[in-house]
Amino acid sequence: MKKWTTIFMGVMLTAALAGCGNNEKLKPSEGAATAAPAGNAAPEASASAAPAEQTSDGVPSVEDLIKKTVAASDQLKSFEMESQVKQKINVKTAQGDNAQDTDMTTKSKFIKEPLTMHQEILMKTAQGDQKIEQYVTKDGFYSQTNGAWMKLPATMGQQVITAMQQSTNPEKQLEQFKAISEKTKITEDGDNYMLAAEVSGDDVKELAKTYMNQTGGSDQQMAAMMEQMNIKTMNIAYAVDKKTYFPTRTEVTMVMDMINGDQTISIDMDMKATISDHNKVDEIKIPQEALDAKEVEMPSAPSAPTTP
Repeated sequence: MKKWTTIFMGVMLTAALAGCGNNEKLKPSEGAATAAPAGNAAPEASASAAPAEQTSDGVPSVEDLIKKTVAASDQLKSFEMESQVKQKINVKTAQGDNAQDTDMTTKSKFIKEPLTMHQEILMKTAQGDQKIEQYVTKDGFYSQTNGAWMKLPATMGQQVITAMQQSTNPEKQLEQFKAISEKTKITEDGDNYMLAAEVSGDDVKELAKTYMNQTGGSDQQMAAMMEQMNIKTMNIAYAVDKKTYFPTRTEVTMVMDMINGDQTISIDMDMKATISDHNKVDEIKIPQEALDAKEVEMPSAPSAPTTP
């Protein structure tokens, strides 16, 4: 089930970060303390965010709103994001049902150049609560679980950096949003424009495949799993500020099931995220105890896994 969670958490993260990209090539971190570029005050309206052309309904077209959001991303150097993901998984076999519910809240800070992230995660499951704190830079991936710091292998850190780079790249996101533009509607919601779409079946599969290809996660087993998916529905709502075209919040829900051998697996996921403090994150400093942590060795993955 970990691969299923990876796919859809990735699609949801992609939706959450779609407008936070940078048109320039991302640069590696050069130190433990990372500062955002000077002059990082949030602008009243970005230089590229001239008013979008209005449709007959008084709102921008999907194409124009995406174009404005991508242009404004050049002005977005840092931000904070708070998210909550609720996931319900049920595995039904001849022996009965096995339900696994997870509630995960995450507080994140991002600086785009050099790319740096800090996260505080609280995961609630039937087995108990787990707290995780993470720092990710090009120079290292540090994680604290239940009070103990460790440095994760460079290969794992590079995978996370690659995923972050792709998730904050507007050109890559355009490829995904263009795929569902015909199913997308735009409305006004206070100071925001709200972009919403409902997709199902092959449309969601294409979004998931695009995410996997971008993060290097595509393999034969994963492709076979994708073909087994029965996506009942996926709703995406994405808001941007009317003046700056910076992202402000996103909501994603997804309901699906699949058959794997004698198992029937159903998944119900709900994510809500708010994006704030645009250009107000000046520095992300890694604590010394994290820098002093020993690098851990990760066990090798089985060469021929028999279950997802």
